[in-house]
Amino acid sequence: MAVEGFAFSLRQRVVLRDLDAFGHVNNAVFLTYVENARVAYLAAVVGARAREEIRNIMASVTIEYRAEVSYDDELEIGVRVDRIGTKSFQLAYRIVRGDGEVAADVTSAQVMFDFDAGAAIAVPDTWRAAIEAHEGRA
Repeated sequence: MAVEGFAFSLRQRVVLRDLDAFGHVNNAVFLTYVENARVAYLAAVVGARAREEIRNIMASVTIEYRAEVSYDDELEIGVRVDRIGTKSFQLAYRIVRGDGEVAADVTSAQVMFDFDAGAAIAVPDTWRAAIEAHEGRA
């Protein structure tokens, strides 16, 4: 199942530990889902597979919840880069249930970061080129 408007997506199955006392996926678990999708996107698109290659931190995130998600639902999480700045990039995510209903729309700002220096760094030119090619902007 593809997510319309997203060239990359990751499939995620809801497991028991994702549920809260009300029997649906806890709001905080959505952050784990988008983290899984973001890491998979970076591996596939820019080749950042090892922890030290990822080199970015989340500066902000916004989640708009649209539909309940429950145990054993199969989700498809679309990911795309909407904007690339000098030191940061903005990701958009769409989480879709197996029945096609949109469960959440998410945006995050990622800042490139040198963990040794403790400072923001420029988005590498190789990342910029790979992202733009993947997103059809090259």
